[in-house]
Amino acid sequence: MPTNGGEQGASLIVDSQLRELARVNAWVHDWAERQHLSPKVVHKLDLCSTEVVTNIVTHTNGQAAQHISLHLGWKGGAVALDVEDDGARFDPRTHPPPQPATSLKDARIGGWGIPMVRHFSDGLQWRHEDGRNHLTLLFRAKTPARPANQTPSTTEE
Repeated sequence: MPTNGGEQGASLIVDSQLRELARVNAWVHDWAERQHLSPKVVHKLDLCSTEVVTNIVTHTNGQAAQHISLHLGWKGGAVALDVEDDGARFDPRTHPPPQPATSLKDARIGGWGIPMVRHFSDGLQWRHEDGRNHLTLLFRAKTPARPANQTPSTTEE
């Protein structure tokens, strides 16, 4: 799908460190702004990219990823967030959701990240190839129509 900015996609490689979340956030927002995505889609992209990168950094099962590669682009009528890492093999599709607590006393912290990503994305694909996890999240999106008198260089949000 052509984008309003004429850009097909954007890529970013970050170190497997939590401090990189600020770079991921800025990159997501910058690309989304150039695509004129709705605030709702931007929120979902931001939330899911943060959660996925955080999970890769913090849940490595002793096999830490060195670098995380991200790519944003269009697949049909959806924004695709592709995330690759060389950490421990992990298929989020098989991860069971935690059991809801029956009381506040029994509630545990954590375990809701993958269910949250499933909820806020419109599709989740995963494969393991050449020693790397490949995760693709899809987000249905439309770029808002630009007023006829504005060109990409004069569009203001």
